[in-house]
Amino acid sequence: MKLILNADDFGLTESVNLGIIDCFKAGMVKSTTIMMNQPGTQHAIELYHKGLVPEVGLHFTVTAGKPLTSPELVPSLVDEHGNFFSNVTLFDKSDVNEDEVILELNAQYQAAIDAGLKINHIDSHHFGGVFQPLKAAFARAANNIGLPVRRIDNIVSGQDSLLVPTPDAFDMRFFDDGVSLTGLQDLLLSHQSIMPNGTVELMCHPAISASDELRSLSSYLIKRVEEHALLTDPALRQWLSDNGIECIGFDHL
Repeated sequence: MKLILNADDFGLTESVNLGIIDCFKAGMVKSTTIMMNQPGTQHAIELYHKGLVPEVGLHFTVTAGKPLTSPELVPSLVDEHGNFFSNVTLFDKSDVNEDEVILELNAQYQAAIDAGLKINHIDSHHFGGVFQPLKAAFARAANNIGLPVRRIDNIVSGQDSLLVPTPDAFDMRFFDDGVSLTGLQDLLLSHQSIMPNGTVELMCHPAISASDELRSLSSYLIKRVEEHALLTDPALRQWLSDNGIECIGFDHL
């Protein structure tokens, strides 16, 4: 079985960025996705240009920070202060405009290209491309760009509208209470028993510390540090090898 461990939230903070770089060096995490509107975005871009990031995709963000498009052009996505709505608010809205979603996704993609990043796949922060208010627009934009994406059927079933490659499965259980060595091993062996020749993607969110900046932006904190410890542990790398699980990136798709 092939495994994609994709590090989400590249660009969120420097502590997140450095945690992701450590995981790259350890050899199991081979791809990441960058947020283009966060405090650590420029730092992430600098790390990429230092050759420390083998593969990078776009972590389309529409539930944190401000849009790269003028807020006046995406009124269904922002509050009165020009900030994106929270995921709780956005995913419950009935008036999300598909064209505005596509406009903002394209703006973030273009910003990454303009920064010199070779984007090789797309996913979404807080599963923005999965929930119904955004799903159709996300699929349309992804099809137009033509890059592989994370599956969009893990919460709302169906992804027939996607015309681009995806992994055979995506599992979101390596998160929060699901972050442990035995839990990860059981999860991977269960997929391997079903699809021994398939490709499975897991998301991860490593950070070297729960910094004050990170605390101001995310409620997911200590578990990021635990993920970092696990995903840099040589024992896990050896276990994956012993069990015939090959870590790859999205370039293999």
